[in-house]
Parts: sequence; structure tokens; C-alpha cells
Amino acid sequence: MPVPRNGSFRNASDARGMAATLIRPRVGRREPTHGDSRCADVGSGTGDSGCGILIVTDRRFWNRSIGSETRIANLLSHLARRREPIVVAYVGRLRRNERAALDAFRHDAARDLTILARRPEWRTVGATLARSLRSLWPFRAVPGRIPESGPLSSPLRSPSARRRFVETTIRTTRPRIVLVEFTRLAALVHPRPVLADPAPQYLLDTHDILARRVQPRSGSEGAAPADPWIAASAFDEIRALEGFDVLIAIQGVEGALLRRQFPDKPVLVVPHGLDLPECPPSPCSSGGPIRLGFLGGRDPANAEALDWFVETVWPTLHARFGARIAFDVGGQICRRWTKPPSGIRLVGTVDSIGDFWPKIDLAVNPVRSGSGLKIKNVEALAHGRALVTTSIGAEGLESASPDGLRIANGPDEWISTLADWIASPASARRTARHGRAFFEAHLSADRAFAELDAYLDRTLSHATGGAGP
Repeated sequence: MPVPRNGSFRNASDARGMAATLIRPRVGRREPTHGDSRCADVGSGTGDSGCGILIVTDRRFWNRSIGSETRIANLLSHLARRREPIVVAYVGRLRRNERAALDAFRHDAARDLTILARRPEWRTVGATLARSLRSLWPFRAVPGRIPESGPLSSPLRSPSARRRFVETTIRTTRPRIVLVEFTRLAALVHPRPVLADPAPQYLLDTHDILARRVQPRSGSEGAAPADPWIAASAFDEIRALEGFDVLIAIQGVEGALLRRQFPDKPVLVVPHGLDLPECPPSPCSSGGPIRLGFLGGRDPANAEALDWFVETVWPTLHARFGARIAFDVGGQICRRWTKPPSGIRLVGTVDSIGDFWPKIDLAVNPVRSGSGLKIKNVEALAHGRALVTTSIGAEGLESASPDGLRIANGPDEWISTLADWIASPASARRTARHGRAFFEAHLSADRAFAELDAYLDRTLSHATGGAGP
């Protein structure tokens, strides 16, 4: 069966589901005959020396509908500019109706990207459905309890089918760097496949430190942490991190924690980077109501944050200012309500963050728990919107406060900050300008990915026999 050359998808005839899908190969050379994985050959486009970077993920990055998807999409777009051969091993389930969206992502952001995807085995379909149904259940944290199990109870365990797929992809593409997105996928590359020299460097983009998701911290007002998607013991997490050559932290606090835990291991701090978007005027400047905005997925931390804001902050603001203000909620979090409270408009899932933030005056993120870097906060700053968040939400952005963003934890602080901005829109615009300046200085794509770029320059130059910087 020849490999198609027109950008279409291809599923090998593997009844057990380990067929691979190759998206837009440039040249097809031979049949997919690589052992159990039935992995389509992706030597095409990478040359005999193999590909430069292999990225392993299960996130639907082409959708950009939640923060983690947006981070991976932006990272791929940035790496594509380096003109290195890049292959993505997508280990999630690729739905047939998503193929056009994935091809559109490639066309717009990373045309030279090669993407391999696997079909899950039939016996896993029931488990996937069960997890989806569980995800619709109302999220409620259990005070004082750290979950011992979850969708993935340990980053050291993984279905053998996904691991075989990744191992075969590594053997076939012969990358110089393997970049794994999220700690919970660590088991897919450990123990490492035995390869001829030179062996690739293994990098882990942590996104966050899992153990911190369930630790009450300053700014949570004593609230129990939201139930995390992933439950992993600190011991399991450390064991998983030990297996990588380089660790990537998304913000400075977590970078410092990783360096203390692994003093002999390189740790890169690579925040979420965006290309500089246009910064249109605030909508209220045209005479409409002042619009508050919250954009998020339906994970527990977002649900907990939004519930708290709607119950403790919004009623007071709405009673005081009435029709002068409105509250727009966008993203998958909208599925929590069939009928929103008074004054709140459900925008639903947006095609692009650029469709949401320009219509907002004041960005709110009352996150009460979690770790990592809050992607929605970076996006709000990038689009020049005044942002108020908690101490937890400001992690990684602390130096932008108080000029470029405001930090509020208790209800009184939230009401006071927002009331001041509503009464004096000029004050909000000043905060927004400082926030945008902070983004330009620290979080534009070239700045945010600088440490990773420097590492790749050294590593890939050495791998090809060049003189390192």
C-alpha cells in the first residue's frame, strides 16, 4: 500500500488498533513493517540521518481549546521556524472528524511537520468512554485527602500498546531529541529503547509539578485543592523525572524546585510564549458595558475558581453596578451551566483566543489551586487586558504586579480591585498597558523559548558535527 502524497490520512489494516496514520509525508519509501506497532515509515522528509526532534503527546494541540493544547501548539509553531525536521507521535485517539482541523493547523502553523497517530485497541474504547462520562460529573474536592488513583495513577505505568507505538517511532525516525509533553507520559519512553549511537537526548516538558496540584498554598484561603486530573505520589513523580536528560519547567518557582531536587540535571525554564497579537482598544471605550471575562476548560481548578467567583464576588458587583457591567465566560467550562446566573453570558467554545480577549475589558482568573503557569493569564496580558488573579494564578508572573496585573485573594480584595477599575476605566487601561509591556519583555515567543532555543542550538549543532556556540 503506497503512502499517500496529498495530505490525506492513512490507516494501516491492523485490526488490533496499532495502525499508524501519516499526515502529509513528502516522500513515501516503503511499507510499514515495523513489528507490533505497524508504524508507517516516516523516514520521508527526515533524510537518512533521521529527524531532529520527536515530540510525544496525547493533547489535541491543533484545537487550542485548553491551556496545555495551546502551549504545545505554540511550541510546535516556534520549533517549525528552526527548519529542523520535526515529527509528532500523537498517542491519543484521533477522531475521524478532527483530521481537517489537524491538517489546517499544519497548513497555518507548521507546514513541515510530520504527524504520526495511532488508533487505540478496541478493548480500550470502553475505558475511554467511561473516563469521558466521569469527566462530566460535578467536581468536588475532598478536604484533606490526596487521591491515590485517577485517570493515570502513576507516570511510571502506561498501556503497552502506546509504548510500543512510541518505541517503534523512535527506532524509525532516529531523532536527535525526544521531547515528551507532560510527566504522565514518562512511561512511554522508559526504559529507553536500545539504539545505535548516537542515542537521542530525552527532554520532559513538565507543564507543572504534579505534587503541587494538591498542596494548599498562599492564596487558596484554606480551601481544599480541586481534585486533580492526575493523581501521582511525589515518589512516583521523582522517579519519572529522574529518567530524563533535561527537564523543562514552565515558570521560575518550579524551575528552582526542580534544580534543588536534581542538582546535576539541566533544568530549562520555558514559559508559555505567544507571537505578539494585535492589541485593539477595550470594548467599553465605544460606550458599551464594561465586560469581565473568564476563559477556561472544564477541569476541576477552573470549575472551583468560577464557582467561587460567581458565589462570592459577582453578586456584589452586579448589585452595585447593574447594567454597567457584564461577565462573559468562554471555553468548555460553559458546559457546567444550562442557564447562567443573572448578568453572565456563556460564549461557549471559541475557535481562537483572538476571538475572545479583544471583546473583554477586564480579565479575571480566581484560581484557588493548581500549579504551573496559567496560560489564560499570559493570553490576557498579551492582548492588553487588565488582569486580576490570585497569588496562585500569578505564579511565574509575580514581577508584573502591581503595575501590570493585580493580585487579590479574599472576596473583599476582589470586589475592591474590580470596583476601582469599573469606576475608573482609565486606571484599568494603565494596568493593561503595563501588562502588555511585561508580556513583550518576557513572554513573546522569542523571549519565552530562549532557553530551549539555546539548548537546541548546542545539541543539534554538536549532533551534526558543528561547533557549538
